[in-house]
Amino acid sequence: MFAPRQRAAACAATLATCLAITPAAAASGSASFLVVHGIPGRDVGKTIDPALPVDVLINGSLCLLKGLTFGDIAGPFDVPAATYTVAISLANPISPCSNAAVISASVTLNSGDFGAVVAELSTKGEPTAGVYPIDVSSVGSGKVRFVTAHAADAPAVTVTAESLGAKSEKVSFKIKPGDTKVSEVPFRPAFALTISAGGKTVAGPIDAGNAGDQSLIFAAAVGNAATGSVTILTKLLRSVF
Repeated sequence: MFAPRQRAAACAATLATCLAITPAAAASGSASFLVVHGIPGRDVGKTIDPALPVDVLINGSLCLLKGLTFGDIAGPFDVPAATYTVAISLANPISPCSNAAVISASVTLNSGDFGAVVAELSTKGEPTAGVYPIDVSSVGSGKVRFVTAHAADAPAVTVTAESLGAKSEKVSFKIKPGDTKVSEVPFRPAFALTISAGGKTVAGPIDAGNAGDQSLIFAAAVGNAATGSVTILTKLLRSVF
């Protein structure tokens, strides 16, 4: 299973066949993961591009993502269950994935796992990586599931999901740094998410997008509370229209 907050070449074929997996590392079954860029460039340096483009290298040979920018959520990617090394470097447009890694992580995926690898800021404001599990089991009729990861350099926060429509409804849940919170709320076609701490709004409201019944929405709180860059990123993973 995914452990919360684990630290740590173009291919024409599928991702699974491109990855070099030794027999010792491989396991039966498959798994899936997202890659989330949650580090604002302005929190790394004043002269750094705010978008902070990065390349993502898997197992030292597969340049999976090129020029991923702050706020992007890529995937999901389906792979054989195994242990993978993930190296994140500043983007190199001429020779992607060739720069030295600024973030490295080892990610173990067991059969059936689904999670998010998040480039984030540590509690010391340093670039690092967190791995967060995502519950992708069936969502009941008339429900929307939010899987929220706290990947920000910030204390515990309250996330509020507010329905967008003629009748406004709010559901709030508190989440600690490094944790993942699973919350199911009555289905509504659209929600806005707000982050607050100490009774004050930190970020939002941010439109979570339109969704059908039995939706699964992943959300990640990212950024740095000290600089005011905290925001929330979302991706609709499944819905029934």
